[in-house]
Amino acid sequence: MIILDKLKNSNNFSNNEQIVAKFLLSFDQDILKLSTADIAKETYTSPATVIRLSKKLGYNGWLELRDAIATEKRYLESQMSDIDPNFPFSQSDTIQTITKKIAALETKAIEESATMVHHDQLQKAVLFLYNAQHIYIFAMANTASITYDFQYKMKFLFKAVTILNNRDDFAYTFQTLKQDDCCIFISYSGETFDNLEINDLIKQKICPSISITGYNENTLVNYTDVHFYLPPQENQYAKIGPYISNSSIHFILDVLYSCVFHKNYEMNMDKRKKYVEKTDFPNNFHKE
Repeated sequence: MIILDKLKNSNNFSNNEQIVAKFLLSFDQDILKLSTADIAKETYTSPATVIRLSKKLGYNGWLELRDAIATEKRYLESQMSDIDPNFPFSQSDTIQTITKKIAALETKAIEESATMVHHDQLQKAVLFLYNAQHIYIFAMANTASITYDFQYKMKFLFKAVTILNNRDDFAYTFQTLKQDDCCIFISYSGETFDNLEINDLIKQKICPSISITGYNENTLVNYTDVHFYLPPQENQYAKIGPYISNSSIHFILDVLYSCVFHKNYEMNMDKRKKYVEKTDFPNNFHKE
């Protein structure tokens, strides 16, 4: 609970800001309908107090903070509880039970990831990718393997995607980036690149950047222009496998690809059709 925890930690808030923070924490109706004037009236403060609090929490203003609180509350309401994401099945389960549990776990992971996608962040990310001449994905080990499907899909839009999964390639690529490129950084902990001591390079990059991390305070979010969060129930090491994070990362990348495709739908449908025709696939390409 990143934002709600920040509102509770009111040590650096003024008296009026503390009053507003408590009001926001206790507000149980549709927060998206609240204006600064509404809050000021209910708390006997001022709209300026609400804006100052928003900026103190790292947002440009109340609208950004409001949307972030709404997203977090939606996520908390939808949290999975029936299946342990780290140990989703036991030794006594039958293979049919395991099948159903993994299906339920991954379906819920995607649903939760969807609630955490912020409209404005998605809109910015799609624009970055749409305008990018070259897309670079920075990820390690198993996480990097998930991104090959995104690379495959993007080639139908004739978008060059390079996947990098080791520190030497990271360091070299940062020296060759251009302003019309785009970088995607993926790390469940959000600290992978800090541990590799390349956060300064990320901070100094000259092109737009997107991060995908677990839902927690982390350094990677601070160094990228747009970020997407993954459901945070998964332990880093104590688990049978990375079911939630894998499904969520794949889902977010699929959403990004789909939205880029949609941005110029007719042209991209035509590209896809011509690609299939030129590669001589036996099945005809039908446009619905």
